[in-house]
Amino acid sequence: CPFWRCSLSDPEFTKYLFSETPTCLLLQNSSSRNPNSTGLFLIDLDKASSRNDVVIKLPKDPNVPTLGVQIVGSCNGFLCLYDRVNYGRFYVSNPVLGESLTLPKLPKEIDFPFLSGFGFCAINDFNAYKLVLVSSPSEGCKQGEIMVLTAGSGGWRNVGNFVYPFPFGYQSCGIFHNGFLHWISQCSDNSVLICAFDLESERFQELPLPPWSFEKPLISLGVLKGWLSIFVPSKGNINVWVMKDYGVQESWTKELVLKQGIGYSASYSATQVLKFTKKGKVLFFQKYKLRVYTPGKRGSIRAAVDGIPLMVEAFVHIPSFVSLNDAIMDLSSKVKY
Repeated sequence: CPFWRCSLSDPEFTKYLFSETPTCLLLQNSSSRNPNSTGLFLIDLDKASSRNDVVIKLPKDPNVPTLGVQIVGSCNGFLCLYDRVNYGRFYVSNPVLGESLTLPKLPKEIDFPFLSGFGFCAINDFNAYKLVLVSSPSEGCKQGEIMVLTAGSGGWRNVGNFVYPFPFGYQSCGIFHNGFLHWISQCSDNSVLICAFDLESERFQELPLPPWSFEKPLISLGVLKGWLSIFVPSKGNINVWVMKDYGVQESWTKELVLKQGIGYSASYSATQVLKFTKKGKVLFFQKYKLRVYTPGKRGSIRAAVDGIPLMVEAFVHIPSFVSLNDAIMDLSSKVKY
């Protein structure tokens, strides 16, 4: 339709459309066992408990490899991808439009493990998208390096050393919220803390934890209802805490307890709570499976949605028709770093 094609080329219209688009679930399957099930899949989270809903398989981007590529962030409809095979290459992609941007290579090779994250901040009235990478301490160096790349503006910058302890536990990809990227850092005594990287000032700070005993390594972060959230396994259940006033310790509230079935242990598998649906159910991701929990009941069931591939990774994602040309590629003349 020429009218719709014209509308979807209008940056103002696509930005408005994005503001009205519900949160979806993006599934990635990079297994080489079945080439037909490899790729990216999109489903509506509010309909994920209905078997008859169709899963949309997104078209393959010819400029981005299919195998060995890991999603390290989702922000404003864009994905940041890391190619584990091709010398650590990074991409920014809009999977709905099939557009991608190849980012500059790192100035030097960085070994695993490392942290990565993708988000944006406002610079000169434009959204500057930034990729952050924190290397692990190398031999003879007790601290890792913090590297930042502003997409569309040049090369990588070293902005300092990472002073928090390694290793990092479950999540190596930072959770973007409120202009910050968040990771959980696990100390040598098994205690944990939340490290938050301000994308505007490019500095780390520590966020307060909920009033809870954090002794298990498989704690994960997320965003629920617009709040930073933390998911804590305890006695076979999952405690869901949300920070209702960002940065304020007293605002941590236990929003929900996912009561698992008898004999089920949640302590050995990290859980990612994704969304509370319009029907009042809770969708979460665990052991490469999408599951549905009904508050007040014990146990959960696997989401039976036709077309979901086996052995996938899940990401909360809002699909967008905003072009990379409008959002990122024109920043080189506006952003000085």
